[in-house]
Amino acid sequence: MKKLLAYLFMICGLSAYFFSEALPPSVQFFMQILGYISMPVFAQAVVEGFFLTRNVYMYFVRITLIAYLSHLAHFLIYLLWPDTPYPARMNIIFSWGLSLTVLIALEFLISLPRDRIASMNLLNANQVTNSTRYDVIITSEDANNLPRGLKVPKWPKSTFYAIALVLLSLCTIVIALLPLTMSLLPLICVLTFYCLHRWKLQSRILIATIVFSAFATAYTFTYYRLSGTISWEWTSIAGFLLCLLIPEKRRRKSRWFYRALYLVYPVSIVVIGILAAQLS
Repeated sequence: MKKLLAYLFMICGLSAYFFSEALPPSVQFFMQILGYISMPVFAQAVVEGFFLTRNVYMYFVRITLIAYLSHLAHFLIYLLWPDTPYPARMNIIFSWGLSLTVLIALEFLISLPRDRIASMNLLNANQVTNSTRYDVIITSEDANNLPRGLKVPKWPKSTFYAIALVLLSLCTIVIALLPLTMSLLPLICVLTFYCLHRWKLQSRILIATIVFSAFATAYTFTYYRLSGTISWEWTSIAGFLLCLLIPEKRRRKSRWFYRALYLVYPVSIVVIGILAAQLS
C-alpha cells in the first residue's frame, strides 16, 4: 500500500512538472509536494534492495540503465515537442544510483571481513601461564558481515579501502558538478535508512527523524540564502515519517514483477510528456 501511494505521488509530481503552465498554481503546488513526499519511500526501497538483492552490482546496473533511459525519453520528448520542459536536471534515478555507489563504498570501509581476535575468560587459570584469558583468532571468512549480494574477490583489504575512497571521491565530484534532482536530500535519506538497517539503536525512529529533519532544515536555509526562494523539498519529511511509522508488509512476488516496476518511471515520463505536448 505504501509503495502504491509512492508511485501515485510520483506520477503527481511528474504531472506537476510537465503541466506546470496548464495547471492552476495551487493545484500545481500541491501535486509537486506529493512528488516530494514520495521520495523517501523509494529511498527506503533502495536500501532494502541493497541488502536483499542477490547481486548488488547488477542492481546498480539496472538502476543506472533506467536512469539513462528516463533521461533519454525526456530529452526525445523535448526534441519532438519543444514546448515541453527541457530536462535541465538529472532525474531522481541518478540519485539512487549515486546513493547505491556510496553504500557499496561504506560497506567496503565498515563491514569488509577482517581477521579478529575473540577473548574468553577461563573459569580456572592456565597452569602454565597463570592467565585466565584465552584468545581465539576468527578468520575473515567467519566474520563476514557483508550483504549477501555484495560479492568481493580475495584481494588485499587495502585494495578495497582504496576503491572505497575513490568511489566516495567520485560521488563528491558528481554531487558538486551535476544538477541532481533534490540535490543531496535523496542521498541523506538513503544513508539514514542504511544506518537504521545496519545498526539497531534505541529510540531509532526519534534519532532518524531528528537527523533527517536537521539536514532538511539546513538544506532549505542554504537554498534560500543562495537563491532567495524557498525550496519546498523539505516537505519530503512527511514521506520519511510515513516510512518509519507504517511498516511494509513483504509479499513474495516474482523477480520479474519487481524488475518491471523499474519501467514505471520512464513510461510515466513518456505518457505524461506526450499528453502535455498534445494538450499544450
